[in-house]
Amino acid sequence: MREGIGGIKHPAFRDALALTRAGGRKEMGRYLVEDIDMVRQALASPVVEVLAVFAASEAAKDLEETCAARRVPLYILGGSGLITKLVGTSYETAVTAVAVVAQRLVAPADLVSPEALILCGERIQDPRNVGVLIRTAEAAGCAGLLLSEDSAEPFSRQAVRSTTGSVLRLPIALAPDLPAALSELASQGVRVVASSGQATKLAFDTDLSTRPLALIVGNEQNGITDRLASAATETVRLPMAANGADSLNVTVAAGALVYEAMRQARRS
Repeated sequence: MREGIGGIKHPAFRDALALTRAGGRKEMGRYLVEDIDMVRQALASPVVEVLAVFAASEAAKDLEETCAARRVPLYILGGSGLITKLVGTSYETAVTAVAVVAQRLVAPADLVSPEALILCGERIQDPRNVGVLIRTAEAAGCAGLLLSEDSAEPFSRQAVRSTTGSVLRLPIALAPDLPAALSELASQGVRVVASSGQATKLAFDTDLSTRPLALIVGNEQNGITDRLASAATETVRLPMAANGADSLNVTVAAGALVYEAMRQARRS
């Protein structure tokens, strides 16, 4: 279906506009993917449910054939102001297409397999950090990202943009009680290793090759909670130079940990 939209009162546009708010995304179980490259990624994925595409006239020409093949409604927006409203900014952007996509959330147990490497985050507050964790987890071949429910929302605009498309492919699980979820995974044979600046053991001196393995990073300012540390099989730290910075950005720490785990697994 191909249809033109000239104003904000169109029902499909109003439904999409609701997704610029966290409450709308939670209620509808959908989120927005913006600009033509990520819209193409969504349309190309067999596991992503694309519910609608909104595009400026030129972008619509590029997307029309794919939308038709997947039977996705394509709405051509009259004027750049409508795209700006969907993007949710107060200024005009270069975005030319926006897709409405169904959220894909799984249970923590669904991430477990004999060879699984699972990246976990506790109370990650910056949505851009959540987005980069999603991107890092996919790049490192993780089975998915497990987040505490009090982390920043993974389907917000800032988070989705920071994933550069990984959010469309990587399984994501949210845990209302992350320590309890990790204890349950441990009972299923998953090694649970948490990163903490207070740990005495270095990650480089720890066996991170054994699978299944869950690696946890904590809040940007305060790290992991005591309760989560108690749920972990062991805690490790990354080496820091003397008289230098005393911590790393959470996404850098996560990248170092998962790639060390990957390196060890390749050597074993």
